[in-house]
Amino acid sequence: MKTIIISSSLSKSSKSFILCSSVFSKLKSKDIDVELIDSRDINLVPYHKEVSPTMNELTEKVKNADNIIFGMGVHCYSINDSLKIILDACCEHAVGKFFGVVCAAGGDRSYLSTQHLTQICMNEWRMIQLPRIIYATSKDFNENEIQNEDLFSRIDQFVNDFILIGHKLKDVR
Repeated sequence: MKTIIISSSLSKSSKSFILCSSVFSKLKSKDIDVELIDSRDINLVPYHKEVSPTMNELTEKVKNADNIIFGMGVHCYSINDSLKIILDACCEHAVGKFFGVVCAAGGDRSYLSTQHLTQICMNEWRMIQLPRIIYATSKDFNENEIQNEDLFSRIDQFVNDFILIGHKLKDVR
């Protein structure tokens, strides 16, 4: 089961990247073939322009992955612009793949903001979503570390469910 985690935040102190890193470590500890992709290392250009070599590399990684986990921050109750660029330019080969969502937001009231990503993935590429997300807020962190024990248990449950369902879907594809 080849999984990629795409952390889409461009912020130097990205909370969603911290969440993605935690999920990455948990998957790696369970011997899952997983790669963490940090969008801060990708030269992102808008879809209507010629894509960069690093975006072409990401397109190939999406094509070769069985599963994808998208990490996102909340911006105006929706996905951020870098994730939108990645979706538009690099996910054409995501058709039918299994995906999960990891989200960091400033407060408790943005939990439905992940639905925009769900709509894009399910409508555009007929992807199948893990019916569980990791949603965290700024109060779940202390500086650049997770401090909430409940969040750790939600990450564990997300990882275990992602592995279980991911393997089952791979077997039927």
